[in-house]
Amino acid sequence: MTRARTLVTFLLTAAGGGAWLCCLGCHGAPSAPAAPAPTALVKTQPLQQRNLTDSLTAFGEVTTGQVVAISFPRGGQVSRLLVVPGQRVKPGTPLATLASDPNAKLAYTQAVSAVDFARGELRRNEELFALQLATQSQVDGSRKALQDAEANLATQRQLGGDVGLATVKAPFDGVVTAVAVAQGDRIQPGAAILQLGHTDVLRVRLGIEPADSHLVRAGLPLTLSPVDDPSKSASAAIAESQGLVDPKTQLVDAVAEVPAARASFLVPGMHVRAVVKVGQHLSWAVPRAAVLTDPNGAYVFQVSAGKAHRVNVTSGAESQGLVAISGGIDPHLPVVVLGNYELQEGMQVRVGP
Repeated sequence: MTRARTLVTFLLTAAGGGAWLCCLGCHGAPSAPAAPAPTALVKTQPLQQRNLTDSLTAFGEVTTGQVVAISFPRGGQVSRLLVVPGQRVKPGTPLATLASDPNAKLAYTQAVSAVDFARGELRRNEELFALQLATQSQVDGSRKALQDAEANLATQRQLGGDVGLATVKAPFDGVVTAVAVAQGDRIQPGAAILQLGHTDVLRVRLGIEPADSHLVRAGLPLTLSPVDDPSKSASAAIAESQGLVDPKTQLVDAVAEVPAARASFLVPGMHVRAVVKVGQHLSWAVPRAAVLTDPNGAYVFQVSAGKAHRVNVTSGAESQGLVAISGGIDPHLPVVVLGNYELQEGMQVRVGP
């Protein structure tokens, strides 16, 4: 026996007479078994190509439909204004009352007197003609004077000289967008007293980035929702797209029209968000949850031979919960759609239902 190493010998005798010699080194103990490689439970689905919708997001403001100027056909003095800006009105709702101009009343009175006088002159000349005391020319002149007086009376009647007060009423469902006169103002015939906007069809003015304006054209479908409540939505369409940049907003205006009955939650003056469908394209598409990001960019995991492999991708447009991706993907391998947050390159995976 040496100091450098001590051997302990055990002699074990078996029933069959054989012997085993076992040596144990005093330096080490038996090593522990290696730990099994970690396995992640994931869910996968085949990679597919889909027709994805290209969309454009824009913001805008709801306005009334076509705006109509409301006026009196005759001049006069505004005696009462019965509405204020922003007020909704129904067909037949009184809007304002007009008192006829004093000069119009005077002209109408004079026209009535002229008709009475001309009628009397014609009757007198006809009587004189029957007595052969007047000529046919005099009778014809009296008849012509009566016709002229009656025409003048009709004109004064159209100008409202025979009406003390006149009331203008709303011709359609609308909202008062502006009032151009004040109570007591004198107005000329045909002068606008207020503006009334249609509310049966609303207009939405959207601001489009100049770089994207070439994508927007009349007829494109879109979805509208209030900025503060995206749970509500309504379908509409682009009615017109302008070709100039607004100097105030530095955006290109586009107008959408939507029937009010289809979007009762829309109110003139409301700010809305619009998603315009500008086209479609064929692309590899995966659920939004399949695409992860880190400082190196976007990536997905694909499974091959029971192991997860990271694939760097470029993510594109999102439509209906799917994201377009491109890059070094293998179209024959499934993509991990659940459980990918715990994966690392080369990790063993177990595919669940």
